[in-house]
Amino acid sequence: MSNQIMYFSRFRPTYEMGGGARRMTQLYEMLFSILPEMQLISTQRNDRIPKEIKKKIKKLSNREDFFAPTRWSLGIRKWSRDHIDMTYRLLKYSKIWLKSISELPQLDLAIMDEPIYFLPLFNKLIKLNIPVIGISQNIETLASGQVKEKWLLDMLMTELKILKQCQLVITISREEDILLSNLGIHSLYIPYFPIESIYKRLIAIRERRKHCEKDGVLMVGSSRNLPTRYGMQNAASFWEKNRMDKYYGKLIIGGYKSETFFDPSPYPLSTDFRGTFPNEVLDELLTRIKVFLCYQKTGAGGLTRINEMLIAGVPVLANTHAARSYYNLKGLTEFREFDDLEKILNNPHIFDNEIPLPQQPSSGHLEREINRILK
Repeated sequence: MSNQIMYFSRFRPTYEMGGGARRMTQLYEMLFSILPEMQLISTQRNDRIPKEIKKKIKKLSNREDFFAPTRWSLGIRKWSRDHIDMTYRLLKYSKIWLKSISELPQLDLAIMDEPIYFLPLFNKLIKLNIPVIGISQNIETLASGQVKEKWLLDMLMTELKILKQCQLVITISREEDILLSNLGIHSLYIPYFPIESIYKRLIAIRERRKHCEKDGVLMVGSSRNLPTRYGMQNAASFWEKNRMDKYYGKLIIGGYKSETFFDPSPYPLSTDFRGTFPNEVLDELLTRIKVFLCYQKTGAGGLTRINEMLIAGVPVLANTHAARSYYNLKGLTEFREFDDLEKILNNPHIFDNEIPLPQQPSSGHLEREINRILK
């Protein structure tokens, strides 16, 4: 007799969106290979959420008075203005799932992205003694700008107490895995690695790069993510102020929905802003670009683009914070401040060495953990 298993997510399996969806797609395929009976329940696909109700929730979160301080409970108000609308929608969807999913009491296992966003559903599962595997894209309350500053420690403690109730927490970050383990939370670090179709695309780029002249510096990321957006702004500002374009070319910037969340107008002389890249355009850029730049002063989790660039054979420059979880990989050069970046770019030989292929993580550890939980 097969187990009844549901995976609750705020993403859907796709590579056409940001890093969160790319990571979710990786784990979804790994989990499905172990648990073929697993059923995905996603807010992105309107699963078990009537369309008219979802439309009503989204309309309310877009109202001009949505951010009125008296509208929400204290728990909701602790999230930042940039994050409260999404938090509200996920909370409402979670409450709908409580009523619409009649199979909840019969589940043998639940898997859940960031349980802090689906707290009513999570609490119900725990009350029903259903084991939960939590998936941490990052510890959400550590992601800079998502929580109001005065509530950071309070919300961090809340999230850690939630994760403590999971049978297992899967992390993308070795640093968060260490933190959770030291707090007695059963965690498993699974590095990001793209699914096979994207891997083949990146390998094709690696081969084409062997026969091309390289030039230019590229930044790609989902600028809806605040640390990514601020990092792009900081890099573009440095490029503009120091007229780096005269020596290293314009800084090429783009990524998923960047035309909505990134304003290139303060940097007219030194940046080449592209917005959302079609795959074929991005592939051509990666074939000819000299180096990929990552810069973050804050942020949690791990940057999915770093491993993708290394697979494609593109050298990566990352400041110390952005290099977290990847600092030990060949092909990534770490710098502290932008002044150090200039010294690295002036070294004509630093990008000449061939980059070893990153290794795909095994699913063996995950399968053993799942078997332990389902015993």
